[in-house]
Amino acid sequence: MKTPVKLRMVGALVSTVLGAAALSGCAPSSSPNANGETTVTMMAWANAEESKMYNKVLDEFHKENPDISVKLEYTDVGTYKDKLNTKFAAGSPPDVFFMVGGWIGEYTSRNALLDYAQYKDTINFDAIDPAMVKANTTDGHIYSIPTGSTAAALVVNTGLLAKYNVPVPDDNSWSWDDFAKWSRSITDASGGVVNGSAIDMSWPPTFSAYVRQQGENLFTEDGKLGVKEETVAKWFEMTKNLYDTKAFAPAQSADQTGSFSPEQSPFGAQKIASTVIPSNGLPAYAKVLGDDNVKLLRFPGETTNKQRGQLVTPTLLWTSPANTKHPKEVAKLVEFLTNNKASYTDRGTFLGVPVNAEVAAEVEKNLTPSEQKFTSFVTDLGNEKLPALINDPAKAGTVTQDLTSIVTEVSFGRLSPQDAAKKFIANSNSTLSQG
Repeated sequence: MKTPVKLRMVGALVSTVLGAAALSGCAPSSSPNANGETTVTMMAWANAEESKMYNKVLDEFHKENPDISVKLEYTDVGTYKDKLNTKFAAGSPPDVFFMVGGWIGEYTSRNALLDYAQYKDTINFDAIDPAMVKANTTDGHIYSIPTGSTAAALVVNTGLLAKYNVPVPDDNSWSWDDFAKWSRSITDASGGVVNGSAIDMSWPPTFSAYVRQQGENLFTEDGKLGVKEETVAKWFEMTKNLYDTKAFAPAQSADQTGSFSPEQSPFGAQKIASTVIPSNGLPAYAKVLGDDNVKLLRFPGETTNKQRGQLVTPTLLWTSPANTKHPKEVAKLVEFLTNNKASYTDRGTFLGVPVNAEVAAEVEKNLTPSEQKFTSFVTDLGNEKLPALINDPAKAGTVTQDLTSIVTEVSFGRLSPQDAAKKFIANSNSTLSQG
C-alpha cells in the first residue's frame, strides 16, 4: 500500500481554489451515456496495481447498480491534493473522492462538500460505528464517512532486531527517553549500517499524540491552538537529539514528498529498524519484509506521561462536492463502499478496519497474518481508555504545512528548538486567527 507516513497539506492553495469554486457555481460533469447509465467519477490516490483493485470494487457496485457506472481517476499521493484543487478551481471536481481529516474544515468553511446526512434513506448510518459517525458530524451535518479505522503506530523490523541482538521493547511501559536509547542501540550494534529509526516528527498523528500525552491538545474545540510553547520546544529538542545521536537516519534520507513506496522507503529497504506508519500500512510492508519480521507497537510515553496520546481514527474519508449533479447516485456508491460486504472482497482492510461491525466480522475471516496483526492492534487500542478526538479547524492544513517546514529546519540544525517553538506558536496563532 502506498500510504505515506506524511501527507503534506497545501492550506493556502486550498483556500484559494475552494473560494474560486464556490463563486463559480459550476458542478461536476456527469450525464447519462448512450446506454442510459449515469456516470459518476471517483478520485483516489493509488498506483497502477491499486487502481486495478479499486476498479474490481467498482465493477461489483455496477453489478448491483447497472444504471450507474463509475469512472475511476487516480494519481500518486504526492500530486493528489494539487490535482484535486485544480479540479475544484475548474468547477469539475470528482463526485466521490478521498480526503483526510485535516482538510475537512477548509472545505466545509466554504460550503464545498455534500451533506451526506440528507441521504439517510440511502446511507445506513445505523450500521456504522456510532463513534465514527459522531466524530464526523458537525452541527447535524455529515460531510464525510470513514473508509475504515486505523491508528498511527510504531512498526519495527523484528528480523533486524534479532540480527543485532536488540530486544523488542515493551510498549506498555516505555518512555520517549527509552525509545531514544533503544533506537541508538540499534545504530551502535549495527556499526552504523542500520539506523534505529526515522520518524516524520511533523506528521500530525505523531506530534499531536505527544502533545496529548502532556495533557494538552494541538487544537482546542473552538479552533484555537491548544499546545504550550514549552511542549513544542521539548518536541523539537527531542527531534534534534535523535538526529545528533544518530538514533535517527540522516535527515536528508527522509521522504520529503510522501511518495516512497514500501520497497523504496528506508524501512522497507532495511536501512532503519523502525518508523511510524498508519497501521493499515502494515500488510504492504509485510509483503516486502515478511509477515514474521514486522510488528506494531504503541507509541513511547503512553503510560509514562499525564495521559494517553494515541487515537483510533478514520483511515481516509469518503467525501463529495456539494454541487454534484448526481447526489442520489453518489449516496448509493458511498453506501456500497461503507456497508456492503461485496465492496470488501478485493480490498479487505486496505482502507482500514471496516466501520460496519457486521462487515468487519466477515472480512476478518479471510485476513492475512499481517492484516490480522493490524486489525487486532486497532481493535485492542479502541478498547482502551483514549482521549476524545477533536476535529481539526479550517486552517489546520496550513498549520501542519508550517510545522513540516520548521521541523525540517530543526532537523538540519538551521533553527534551534527554542526559536523553532516560538516561530511555530506565533505562526499558528496568526494562521488560526484568520478563521
